[in-house]
Amino acid sequence: MTDKSETADHRPTAPGLVGGDDAVWRDMPRRNKQKLSHLLVSDLRRQILNGQLAADQQLPPEAELATRLQVSRETLREALRILQSQQLIEIRRGRGGGAVVRRPGLEAVGRYVALLLQLRDTTLANVEEARSVIEPPAAEQVAIRAGYDDLDYLVSLHDAERAAEGDPLAFVTAMSAFDQAVTELSGNKTIAIIAGVFRDIYAGQVYSSIGSNDPASAERIARRVVVSHSAFLDAARRRDSSLAQKTWNDYLFTTNRLMVTRNVSRQRIDVAPLWRAQAGLAGADSKVRRGLDVATEIRARIAERRLAEGDRLPSLADLADEFAISRPTLREALRILEMEFLLDLRTGDRGGATIHTPSTRVAAQLAGVVMEARGTAFADFYRALQMIDPTIMGLVASRIGTRQLAVLHSAEADLAASIEDTAQFVKTWWRAEKTAYSAVKNPALTVIAEILQWVRVGVEPAVIADAKGLPWVHKTNAQAQSVFSKFVAAASAHDSARAAAAWDESLTATAAWVDEKSEFGERLMLDLMG
Repeated sequence: MTDKSETADHRPTAPGLVGGDDAVWRDMPRRNKQKLSHLLVSDLRRQILNGQLAADQQLPPEAELATRLQVSRETLREALRILQSQQLIEIRRGRGGGAVVRRPGLEAVGRYVALLLQLRDTTLANVEEARSVIEPPAAEQVAIRAGYDDLDYLVSLHDAERAAEGDPLAFVTAMSAFDQAVTELSGNKTIAIIAGVFRDIYAGQVYSSIGSNDPASAERIARRVVVSHSAFLDAARRRDSSLAQKTWNDYLFTTNRLMVTRNVSRQRIDVAPLWRAQAGLAGADSKVRRGLDVATEIRARIAERRLAEGDRLPSLADLADEFAISRPTLREALRILEMEFLLDLRTGDRGGATIHTPSTRVAAQLAGVVMEARGTAFADFYRALQMIDPTIMGLVASRIGTRQLAVLHSAEADLAASIEDTAQFVKTWWRAEKTAYSAVKNPALTVIAEILQWVRVGVEPAVIADAKGLPWVHKTNAQAQSVFSKFVAAASAHDSARAAAAWDESLTATAAWVDEKSEFGERLMLDLMG
């Protein structure tokens, strides 16, 4: 294959890029009218997400890689730039540099979402409400599913937070580890990812509270967290799922109420103090630490609105003087922010750097990539919807406005007209969901909705294709349309309980072909969205 045009007649399907088997690249299935760089992206992306290319693995030098793939260096560079924009590789400059594989994790996503929500004036009350939707159902599952080793692990994390009560940063780190472990042990990867996205935000507010100049208040908050976690552990050990859910709800409620007394709950969240406290802890090397310090400070200035969309940073020389670091170290700091989609960085001293503020679309895509990397199946995603969607829709019913209700009434009629056309029915349904989500009026829950919507859009072709082969799908569409009408009626009456029940019924109506026992439900999100 040669690289003479913008389209390709072949698609790389190599099982292992770095293995050196050039033959696999010469025997590629035909796929017309696809831009070659995008085909390379698709295959390399899949190899990264399914683990064939390991984290921290360095790809061959550019010239060697272009020869092996039989593409031009320009095409290869475009593919690598796309992968870098998806945070799947990092391009390192200088001697020993090149393309290095990254395994997408929650830390970067959580930091990005925290910045996004701070700039949207999200309050601690908004975050608490989002957590109260996501986490109690997960806590209930822990009491049902957790084994003895899992419970011992939670006990060790609980002991760690007890030991750290006198150190604000250490305590917040231990508290976050416990909370994340609970959602991870729920057995639902989607819930764990969504909950993890908000962990950094909440931890930042707890840190601001217990790291204050009010030792008595700090002690009360830390003690409340420890007591609440202890009560949850007791419920989990007794396999009392209802009590486990209740104790977690109480934990979120009482901890937040303690911070309300300090007038924090209705204020805009501020994650910058925690970021600054954590800066420099990731590595022992002083050069690495200094680069992270600078990246953290610039990120914090964006959060504090001292830097806005389109602002240009000072020259490299001025920045190097301000932070008292070398230019190579400064460039690495700026590349960290470029990888986080917060800077447009042009090479050279005269190029400079332009600020980009975060967007919901990017946040949702980053979370979706983590979902794919963790081997999440569609049944797992659907189960997460069943756990959290009815509660969200109950909130929607209590807050929805006249204009949004009009859109839902129109969708109701469109659904009735498309029962026999599954493709149109699915598209109309998800469009109606998006409208309903917009009525929740909580930036944190809106981000959750956007993440879920991103997944829906990605799997839509596979869902429609699979549904066409099911003889009873039209009957299911009719049931779903009928239940949707119940939801619209409940929302019109602002009846939260009835709306939540109707939405739960709608998810149950379509669960038969997407649950854990179905062939479709077992398919990985990576396959459905790839």
